[in-house]
Amino acid sequence: MNALNSSSKKLVWLAIACVLVVNAAILGKVFFNRAEVVATLQLSERELQLPYNYGFQKEDSSKRVSLRWMVLDSSSDVFEPAGFGWSYDRRLALSDSHFSSFQFPACEQNHHPYDKKEGWVLLELNGQSYADFVARIKRNYEHLQTLQPETNTELSEKALQEKRAGAKESLNAANNTVSRLFVIDAAAERELLEASLRTRATTTNATLVIVPAELQADYNRCDDPKKKITAVRINNLAVESLYISNDFLQGITLDSESHFTANVHYGRLNEPWIADLKVCEKDC
Repeated sequence: MNALNSSSKKLVWLAIACVLVVNAAILGKVFFNRAEVVATLQLSERELQLPYNYGFQKEDSSKRVSLRWMVLDSSSDVFEPAGFGWSYDRRLALSDSHFSSFQFPACEQNHHPYDKKEGWVLLELNGQSYADFVARIKRNYEHLQTLQPETNTELSEKALQEKRAGAKESLNAANNTVSRLFVIDAAAERELLEASLRTRATTTNATLVIVPAELQADYNRCDDPKKKITAVRINNLAVESLYISNDFLQGITLDSESHFTANVHYGRLNEPWIADLKVCEKDC
């Protein structure tokens, strides 16, 4: 009986030791990552999305925000609601060298279109991609103002008015609520993006940062052997959910209508965290 109790105690102490070791490793990783800030993004509620269940105290997810980012599809300039350039499937065309760096399987081999690769992406905040996105939506809005109803009927007039109303709403969103954070390039090696970054012209207020991500080849890459496709799809950034420290929430009411800014730091391990958060009555 004593031997059994002794064994049970050893197992308990072993379990405690394992927990302590794991926690120490996690804290050590966090400390090492945050010991040096390699990049900073000043984001707002436009780029940091509160979860749908925010405010329910029992949900730990209410203390986190998700990064909202987009990909601008520059392959077309269609003046239709579905062609605003907001790539819901997150398709990004790359240069030959950046695409080949992923070493996707040849199409004649056992190619699987859903093969995933770890790589790097170049993020641009409030830069040329965002400006191009707004310009495209504005161009669509202005184009619709020049159109006449297809037929001289009330139904045709109503259809045009609905298109104009939708375009106006999209333009307002692009200027005021849509994320200004865009993925603009990708490669398997960080060095390739660093080289591109050194030669890239930036707009005055733009911020550029290289972060890890998960990518895959374009779904249609092997459909037509004669057509060369150098596009990838960005599945997700390596870290897209950020914890809000309780220190930032003291005396603050944060909801879906809140306006706020937050400095998001990237550390040595390219992992982000919210360094500070400021809530404003109106736009910050």
